[in-house]
Amino acid sequence: MTINELRGLYREHQLIEAIIEPSAEEGTWIVEFRHTCGGLVLLTDVHGEECHYPDLDMASKSAMAVGFSQVRVEVD
Repeated sequence: MTINELRGLYREHQLIEAIIEPSAEEGTWIVEFRHTCGGLVLLTDVHGEECHYPDLDMASKSAMAVGFSQVRVEVD
C-alpha cells in the first residue's frame, strides 16, 4: 500500500505499529505496518513494488509520514 493509502488506515485506527526490517536486497530496509486484524501491510510505491530505503533515517521518515511518532526496528 502507498503512503496515502496507509494514512487512511492510520486515521481509521486500523494500524497498530510501524516496523522497519532489513530487506532481501542487502543493505536496504523495508517498512511494514501491523494491522489490527493481524498480519503486516507493506509500504509500496504506486506500482505495487515494495519501497527500499538505503538507511534507517529515510525508512523512519516514511513510516512517520503515515502518522506514527515511533517506529520499531527489527534487526536480524
